[in-house]
Formats: sequence, C-alpha cells, structure tokens
Amino acid sequence: MFFQNAWAAFCQALGIGVAGQGLSAAQMGLRAAVVYLAWLAAVRFADKRLLGKYSPFDLVLAVILGAVLGRAINGSSPFFETMGAGAVLVGMHWVFAILSARSHGFGKLVKGEERLIVWNGEVRRAEMRKYNLSDRDLLEMLRLRGNLADPGDVAAAYLERNGEISVIPHRKARAVEVDVLAGVQTVRIVL
Repeated sequence: MFFQNAWAAFCQALGIGVAGQGLSAAQMGLRAAVVYLAWLAAVRFADKRLLGKYSPFDLVLAVILGAVLGRAINGSSPFFETMGAGAVLVGMHWVFAILSARSHGFGKLVKGEERLIVWNGEVRRAEMRKYNLSDRDLLEMLRLRGNLADPGDVAAAYLERNGEISVIPHRKARAVEVDVLAGVQTVRIVL
C-alpha cells in the first residue's frame, strides 16, 4: 500500500497523464531533474565513449537522445514511453560499439576511417581539399598536437575518425658522445 501511494504521488508530481500544455512549471522542473538524473546514471554506466571526445557515431546518439528526452521534459510525449525510447537508443549505441570493436568492416561503416594528410613531410593536398581542411587548419593542429610549426617535421598526420588531427613527428637524430674507459668490454647506448 505504501509503495502504491508513493508511486501515485510521484506520478502526480511529474504530471504523468497531463498534456504538455497542462504541466506546471514545478512539474516540468521535476521532469527535467528526473530525466537528467536517470540518464546521467544510464550514460555513466552504459558507455565511457559518451564522456570522451565525440565521433560522428557518438554525436548522432547525443543529438537524438537530447531531442527524445526533451519531449519527456516538456510533456509533448508520454513520460515513461519517452524514457524507454531513450533506453533503446543507448542500447543500440552500445551494440553498435561492440560490433564496431569486433568487426573492422562494421566499424568502418558506422565510424568511418582515418585519412592520411601528411606523409614524410609532404602535405597530401587532395586529401586536404576532400575534407575541406585549409593550410591554416593543418598548421594549427601541428602546433597544438605535435608542438611543430612546419609540416616538413612531420612523419605522419592523420585526420582521425572523430575529426581531430593526430601528429607523429619525425624522430630527430641525436649525437651522443661516448667515452670508453680502459677495461670496459660492453658499451650500451639506448636513445
């Protein structure tokens, strides 16, 4: 009996069954808090990817999930059914992430693949044009990601699946002087 009364009070506080126009500000505020807390917990436990940098794969879920859950807050769709639709979206994302991790082809289909834009100091202009990257974009990423100012210092740079540019600098040769003492039989140099 206590559970039924508590559940009925909770539903009344959320305005369950009330059309969107009939919701009070307090009911919408409570709905927003419940949606936020429920989906913060769901995202926290569902997939660490949502907490990191967005790839297009992750961004699609974030945008759609926001649109769906907004309907639960403003009452334009039934509350519990909308929360269920959000759960389906997160579940699909989780399944797609697992399939992508196990199948390179599936991962390439839903996430795309990295693109080589600098190789051995040579900028690949066709790739840059294809992905609408300017020289200024490239130089900015070289400075931010590789602490470099010149593409000639780059062994490889990739436009990654999440839209960022990763930079692998050339290994610079270092001169090392070694004094060998009398009686030393082995000299080990690790660079």
